Amino acid sequence: MTMSIARLSAQSGLKYLFKSTMLDDLARTPPDTVSYYMKSGTPQGRWLGSGLDGIDRSAGDRVTEWDAKAIFEQAAHPDTGATLGRPHGEPTVVQRSQGLPETRHAVAGFDLTFSVPKSVSALWALSTRHVQDQILQAHHDAVNETLRWLEDLVIHTRAGRNGIAHVGTHGAIAAAFDHWESRSGDPQLHTHLVIANRVQRITDDAWVTLDSRSLYKAVVAASEHYNGLLFDALHQSLRTNTDIRIPAQSTHNPSQQLTGIDDALIREFSNRSRLIDVETDRLVAEWIEEHGSRPKATTTVKLRQQATLSTRTPKGDVGAPLHELSARWRKRAKARGLDPEAVVAATINRSRHAPFHRGDLTPDWIDAVALVTRQRVAAKRSTWNRWNLIAEGERVCAEVRCATAADRNALIDAVASAAERQSVPLNEYRYSTPLDAETDLGFARHSVFEFHGSRLFTDEATLTFEDEILAARNDDGGPAVRGDVTFDVLASHRTRGGLELHQDQRAAAAQVLLSGNRLDAIVGPAGTGKTTTLDAIKSAWEAEFGAGSVVGLAPAAASAEVLARQLAMTTENVAKWLHESVGTGAMHRAALFSEAEKRLGSLPHDEFVGATRLVQAVARLSAEQYRWRFRPRQLVIIDEASMVSTAQLAGLVRQACESDAKILMVGDPGQLDSIDAGGVLGWLDRQNKTARLSTIWRFRQAWEQTASLRLRDGDISVLTDYERNDRIRYGTYLDMLDRAYSGWHEDVLSGRLSILIAPDNDTVGMLNERAQADRVVQGTVDAEKTLALRDGLRAGRGDIIIARRNDRSILDEHGAFIRNGALLEVTDVGKGQVRAIRRDTGASIDLDASYLETSVELGYATTAHRSQGLTVDTGHTVVTPGRLTRELLYVSMTRGRSANMAYVSENDPDEEETLDPRLRSTWRQILGEVLAAEGAERSAHEVQEAERAHADSLERLSREYDYLAQIAAGLDLARVVAELAPEEAKALRISPSWGAAVASWRRATNVSRTSAERVLRELFTSQDGARDLAAIVHSRLRRLSSGMPLTSFDALNEDLVVERADLNAVLTQVKHRIRDRIEFIGNAALFEEPEWKRDLLAQLGADVDPFECASVVRDAAVYRDRWGVADSDLAIGTIPDEYEWEQRLQWETLQRTIREVARIPAIDAGEFVDQRVALINVGWQL
Repeated sequence: MTMSIARLSAQSGLKYLFKSTMLDDLARTPPDTVSYYMKSGTPQGRWLGSGLDGIDRSAGDRVTEWDAKAIFEQAAHPDTGATLGRPHGEPTVVQRSQGLPETRHAVAGFDLTFSVPKSVSALWALSTRHVQDQILQAHHDAVNETLRWLEDLVIHTRAGRNGIAHVGTHGAIAAAFDHWESRSGDPQLHTHLVIANRVQRITDDAWVTLDSRSLYKAVVAASEHYNGLLFDALHQSLRTNTDIRIPAQSTHNPSQQLTGIDDALIREFSNRSRLIDVETDRLVAEWIEEHGSRPKATTTVKLRQQATLSTRTPKGDVGAPLHELSARWRKRAKARGLDPEAVVAATINRSRHAPFHRGDLTPDWIDAVALVTRQRVAAKRSTWNRWNLIAEGERVCAEVRCATAADRNALIDAVASAAERQSVPLNEYRYSTPLDAETDLGFARHSVFEFHGSRLFTDEATLTFEDEILAARNDDGGPAVRGDVTFDVLASHRTRGGLELHQDQRAAAAQVLLSGNRLDAIVGPAGTGKTTTLDAIKSAWEAEFGAGSVVGLAPAAASAEVLARQLAMTTENVAKWLHESVGTGAMHRAALFSEAEKRLGSLPHDEFVGATRLVQAVARLSAEQYRWRFRPRQLVIIDEASMVSTAQLAGLVRQACESDAKILMVGDPGQLDSIDAGGVLGWLDRQNKTARLSTIWRFRQAWEQTASLRLRDGDISVLTDYERNDRIRYGTYLDMLDRAYSGWHEDVLSGRLSILIAPDNDTVGMLNERAQADRVVQGTVDAEKTLALRDGLRAGRGDIIIARRNDRSILDEHGAFIRNGALLEVTDVGKGQVRAIRRDTGASIDLDASYLETSVELGYATTAHRSQGLTVDTGHTVVTPGRLTRELLYVSMTRGRSANMAYVSENDPDEEETLDPRLRSTWRQILGEVLAAEGAERSAHEVQEAERAHADSLERLSREYDYLAQIAAGLDLARVVAELAPEEAKALRISPSWGAAVASWRRATNVSRTSAERVLRELFTSQDGARDLAAIVHSRLRRLSSGMPLTSFDALNEDLVVERADLNAVLTQVKHRIRDRIEFIGNAALFEEPEWKRDLLAQLGADVDPFECASVVRDAAVYRDRWGVADSDLAIGTIPDEYEWEQRLQWETLQRTIREVARIPAIDAGEFVDQRVALINVGWQL
């Protein structure tokens, strides 16, 4: 991703960005191009954004330190000093939901860092100054246009209670700072675009904060859009072309790069190991000069370790001039045998194609591209939003060059909109906004209550797949084992340790064997004995249906092989099975079969030899196809089922139902999910349609058994248990790498089976290199004779390596093919190949240089993704900010029987510099964020149900009504003030207390409009120089309404003065929905029997009047829906917190009603504390 986002605190401001800039920062005019090249440091920042009028600046003005301090640190106008809205507060310590303290800093802005793709940086590094100017300008144009795109579609503010309304702004205030290089000195042209967390609301010009949630959700789409704009600009100015590059380590992360810049040059300028290579070469040269001979391999490894340490120093405050950096980069390229001029010549002036304009692309073409876009998104996720479609649309159109930014915007908007029309919406637009609606009612062509980026979609195929899977689970007409066979086998079954099945294992096995469901599922957290349970199920099934009646499938070839060994049965990986049974393999055989039959029919009657051969071919093809069919009454076990996509599961279920077989899904939705659209196993589990294992056997310490389950549930308080038991280390990234490695290395030397888990491939590479170096020094690995691997390292005798690609043509001595994930130890290095033994089976296998260079890495460390399914003695996991999800952390921290250690890096290793150290998280915050980051996908049906429940809940509708009522009351109050004291009208409107004053006016006029107007007349007559008149209005008016809180029961009867037709139209729609919802909720409560209703009826007693009982039940249901009381089984939940004053008053009122209806004596009035006295700003502020 070429654009990232980070928060900026008010306390830090832009110190780092000014620290590295050129020193003449007083003038407003931009520096000339000579300054860019000849002066040390990076250019002065420049102001961007449509909101600059609000601070009297223009786009392109230089950002002085004075201006930046005013905007970002003080939230003040840089000239007048006037506060822009509410001032930034000091850092505060708050209690998180689990009672843990957390320091919160006011967020002053958001750093959007735009980095050009690596090939563009490489071209820029090697180009002449003239070409560099054009590349820099293209980058600037793309950044500027992306900001405009964000202003049009994303940047807005929220208003109303809990930010219910999305309201437009006048645009962003942003400061852009260009930087030239990465932390390690590689060319990395990038711009920090820091957007201030202050915008002017379009409805009233008030200064407010922007909606950061929407900004974060749009980051990927904005990044892809920036890429498209950049390559368009480069095509226009330099006539460049692009092509797709697929990294060796992941086929799922292709990138668009400039044609003419090869991967070797990209690696030279983007891999820190290249810097280490240069330093190693220098140290080796010094060794040769001092000793007169080349160092041995062992010595070279030690010198490389020294180089690794010495190249970790951070870059200085002020960088070298660009012309010096360019000279260094060209020298590096030449040292690698590359001619800079030839590289540039091969890259620019390549394209002969004219760019497209918006009118060039027909609706049919747009629909076709939208179809591809939607299909690609649907393959990756069960549900999606517009940002997903825009991002994928940009990837699909990555080589479609557009003439202008407007053309590209129109293209992508058309593709995304067409893809939306082709999708199935999971939440509808609920309101019809008048065409002439004012800006407080409409945003981005829709109601302020319905932000276009919040719409969710799926497609018919996904819903159909999920329906088929659920139908199979509910179909009990499948094969089943007789009860006597089931109980006899389960009672006599023994584990490998000679133990009986535990109660939960026996119950889960019996449920599967006896049910007759076409599909069943077993869910078990890590270490609950899923394999043991499957072994018992297999024994019972084969006792009923015979040997070979149980087969297994798994998401990967390696895990399928493990399942085969553990359960002694035939297995295959899911993708291969589908390929051969209904995919390309089956279609190929079908074509050959059809051709053979056709030729057979056309042969002369006396052509016996030819006919015999064709008959034999037909028999062979049909027999081969029959191999890839399920058998009647066969049990098909799908292991690690959460990692199998919904489409794959549906295909397997369809085959099983057609063959009268049974599917058994086994896994844990709390562990890794499918990389494609998934979520089915978790969906079934949350519907209580799975058998569950609950007893954990893996861990040797009792506390860890319970703690692991809390970790799985995302309970942040469990971190205290891990800390108390000395399982957490924390510090800098490099320190944590060192401690994790040392812990793992010590365990290995002690004879323990240990695993070293890293958060990403780069860290894996660093740890692998260190492990190899230590083994070379120890004499365990021979570094003299080695072969190259795909991770850029080399392997010698004694090294541990891991295969990364299935290849059915490479067989070990037992006839098993090499599988992705196979761990091997090199026993010999020959000419162009190595001999290795598999660490799981001991089988010997030969791997040639081609396979090693494309498909093998060192195998000492691994990622969390690759560790699932492993059980070891100890686990050592490195955690870095933003790299792991809850599921990945849970997998990582449950591999070891004896100990599982977390090493938390409190800084991001990929940060080019620490822009704001105040916002650097502590280890507890980092792990808390990981536990909150639930990566498991939800099924489309689940999302659809949740959206429907939320769409018209009284909780949402009441907030929408409050927002509209507040607008009406604000207009009403403004009119009255204009009549009584026109000279005070403007000051009142811009006061931070205006919203609270309007809320009090609204409530007071509902008590007595005459009294409310009298209060205002008296106030305006007597006030004399009050600092905040709006606050006094609020204070005086609230006394009138202190005895009458608005409730969801009487809000429909509120006497609002509404003079605007557009406002009245939307209010009418909201009231209609509230009325319907109250009727629906009330009636449903009478006919359903949830736990809360049972509790309420128990309180009311058996002798309660039926009509009074029904009324209380309806009121309780409405209260619960109004305040989102969903999790409590108590009648109306627990008493609300004191600051929830309105809900608390309604709770008290309803509780009194329950007591009265139940004829319970009244309680002391002191039990309920009236919180209205604390009413300062009640959340009504727009």
